[in-house]
Amino acid sequence: MNPTTQQLPGRGRPRGKVQPTPRLAGAVPPAQYDVMRAPTWTTSPAPAARAGADDHKRIQSRGFRC
Repeated sequence: MNPTTQQLPGRGRPRGKVQPTPRLAGAVPPAQYDVMRAPTWTTSPAPAARAGADDHKRIQSRGFRC
């Protein structure tokens, strides 16, 4: 350890293990959400585009990519 970065005695938080808070007897456990068995969210399909609305996608790009 570099001598300039050593903690001075009596300063800062004392080193040691953090003790967990005691739980009350008979307390209700926290809610758990099962992600693997939950229903999957799906979006509603997009409305149908008018005829020819996606024609611009067939033109090749000749310059900059955005």
